[in-house]
This record gives sequence, C-alpha cells and structure tokens, in this order.
Amino acid sequence: MIGLLGSRFVKGFWMYLLFALSALVEGPLTILTGGAGIAQGFLQPLPIYLAVVAGNLVGDIGWYSLGRFAKPEWVYQIAPKLGISAQKVEGLQEVVRKHTSTLIFLAKFSAGLPIPTLIAVGLSRVPKRQWAAAWIGGELLKSAIIMLAGYLFSAVIQTASGTMQTVIWCVTGVLVLAGFFWYRRRKHTQA
Repeated sequence: MIGLLGSRFVKGFWMYLLFALSALVEGPLTILTGGAGIAQGFLQPLPIYLAVVAGNLVGDIGWYSLGRFAKPEWVYQIAPKLGISAQKVEGLQEVVRKHTSTLIFLAKFSAGLPIPTLIAVGLSRVPKRQWAAAWIGGELLKSAIIMLAGYLFSAVIQTASGTMQTVIWCVTGVLVLAGFFWYRRRKHTQA
C-alpha cells in the first residue's frame, strides 16, 4: 500500500477508493498507512479520513448483518455442545441488548472484540438506530487517533531514517579507512 502512494498509476479518486476497500479488510493498518501518506504529502487529510471511516463502517455492517441474518436457534443448538446452558445464552443476549451502545463503543478501541461484538449484537436482533451514534462516534474517534499516530510516527521514522543513513555512511567510511590501513600494514609486513 505504501508503495502505491507515490506511484503515478493510482492517483486521485482511485487512491481513496483503494484505501476505503482496504479498510474493509484491514482497518488499523490502512488507517496508519493513510496517516503516513498524509505526512509524506501523498494524500489529503479529509478525503483519506472519510475513505477509511466509510470502509470500516461498511465492513462493520457486514459483520452485524452476519449475526442479524443468522438463525438464533443455531446458537441454542451449539451452546450445549460447548457446555453453555440456554439460560446463559439468554442472559448474554439480555446484557447485549441492555448495553449495546457501550459494548460497541468500547469494542472499537480493542483488538479482536469488534467483530464478535457486532455479530452478537446482530444475533440479539438489536436495531441499528439504538447503537448507531456510539458506533459512528467510536469509529470517528478511533480512526482519528490511529491516523494521527501514523502521521506522527511517519515523521519520526523519516527523522530516524535520515539519522540512520548518516550513521551507516559514517560506519562505511570507518570500515573503508580501516580496510585501507589494514591493507597498507599487511603490504608493508610482507615486504
């Protein structure tokens, strides 16, 4: 993705569409890359921000729909095989229904919990209007934080890269000089 940022092949609208589609698959890494692209001057902040937020939200709708259109009876059939009683499943569904907005908002800031949370909300048949504000707000905040981190770390990486190049050239110079002196010393001891 980073390699495409500077290419002439993908420019303008298509770049932002590519980022939106990439956010469907891997949101946080795409957002970090977007922040780095902003720092490098390849991307505009508002369009890339809106693209990755839209991509993440569309992906979330897919996970919610997976739970929403699944048959809840399937959970009741599988639960006993996993040692979970029907009462515990009903209790969990009640907790999900009661605290949906909080669960969705907090899951946005965790690793690994957004997908199971969205599926559980869908299985519990909680309507989107009940949790949409927390969901969108959480995504906007999370994306802004991760994009800012990508932007700031890109600047740090550039600075570190320049420093590392200087250090590498200095080490190379020292090694060349050491090799030169070693060669001269070896040549004089053989003569």
